[in-house]
Amino acid sequence: LMIFEIIRCYSYGQERDNLTQSLNAFYTIFLDEKDSLAASGGLAITHITLIVGCAVPLWMSQIVNVTDDDSSVLVHLIPYLGVLVLGIGDSAGAIAGITCGKHPWPGGSSRTLEGSLCMFVSMFALFFHGGCGNLFTVGTILAILTLLEASTTQIDNLCLPVAGTSLIALLAALDVSR
Repeated sequence: LMIFEIIRCYSYGQERDNLTQSLNAFYTIFLDEKDSLAASGGLAITHITLIVGCAVPLWMSQIVNVTDDDSSVLVHLIPYLGVLVLGIGDSAGAIAGITCGKHPWPGGSSRTLEGSLCMFVSMFALFFHGGCGNLFTVGTILAILTLLEASTTQIDNLCLPVAGTSLIALLAALDVSR
């Protein structure tokens, strides 16, 4: 991804070849309001933070040293949290919010209540399907992450996995999930 982004940024404004034109066309589709400079040849932060955001919980699980002997169910959720929150929750919320969203969150947010509800339900349903752990604790964590996604003006691709990993590590250290 970084190589393609360097090619795209470096080649912007110069005579464009087919690869640069294809990359720009592809990137432009997925740009959001935080990437306004990327449309004019700047760095597309959202694409990079999506990959980093999916990887941060996995890296943190290595630091926390998640083992099979660990009795805290929450700690076993950490390696998958980036994909759960960004790949499933944020994606489902964005699709529902764009297609069905009628009620925006107060405060001028572009996010909708319908999108947030879909984000929460999709993440909770996946975890519920696994059938393990304290569903109230997991539901509370997912609700907090959903509210954070609805209210953040920062790059949620980084905020959500870092906040979720921190919250789970804190609750596991406090031994809440047993």
